[in-house]
Amino acid sequence: MDFAHGSVLSLTLTFAAWFFFFFCYQGMGITLGYHRLLTHKSFKVPAWLRYLLVSGGYLNLMGGPVNWVGVHRLHHQTSDTEGDPHSPLFGFKHSLYEWMFTMDARQTQSELHKQVPDLLQDKILCWFGIDHCIEQAHLCLAFNILYRCLILLLFGYVALFANLIASVIVFWSPQLVNAVCHVERFGYRLFDTRDESRNVWFIALLSHGEGWHNNHHAIPRSARHGMMWWEFDPSYVMICIMEKLGLATDVIRPTDAAMRQKRSQDQPTREDALVGVAD
Repeated sequence: MDFAHGSVLSLTLTFAAWFFFFFCYQGMGITLGYHRLLTHKSFKVPAWLRYLLVSGGYLNLMGGPVNWVGVHRLHHQTSDTEGDPHSPLFGFKHSLYEWMFTMDARQTQSELHKQVPDLLQDKILCWFGIDHCIEQAHLCLAFNILYRCLILLLFGYVALFANLIASVIVFWSPQLVNAVCHVERFGYRLFDTRDESRNVWFIALLSHGEGWHNNHHAIPRSARHGMMWWEFDPSYVMICIMEKLGLATDVIRPTDAAMRQKRSQDQPTREDALVGVAD
């Protein structure tokens, strides 16, 4: 019995360690790599770290970084209007996943390239796709399958299982930001913005701080999304750690003046934030 108990405990701890690693590596590949670094240029890192961060997002089926950034920049420019690629104004299923299958019609290659002139200078990022064609999606899928085959061969089935569970959570977390954090009945707003963006605590937990979405739409270039003391933002914590280590520079933080200018008149309490719905 003791031997069996010890084996189960060992497997559980091994699974937990691998899950935490993949959840952070792939999740922050999206939040730090694709989003705050490439899309909004909220901080700078050396080239090797830039590609390492971005790799986590690519290996969680996010597609080519150039495409992802082009879509997200378009979202900010047209948020919750007719041109928004994934607004819940067009239905929950559309904002959650259906938009992925129609981007070639929603954003032409020329419009995409207008969004990402900076990234088109990076030949490595461009190699993974510079348009919304199906071939770049197939390339991403192939790399993701190979990645998980290597995990199984090198580290075994426990690591693979942990990776698969973490990957499902990480993949859907940014989709939930699109679908939930722009719906009035969820969350609360700290800032006046022209869109319907909301701060939703449980989405923030799943997405390494991306669920503080109203804060982000108010000051998009800020490396910090959690503006209040209770708004835990693991991605910003990681940026601060990298900054202390000399790996991150030019970290953009909101000034007090910018915060005051954007603040809504009716502020939620901490209890509102935890419940997820402001009175």
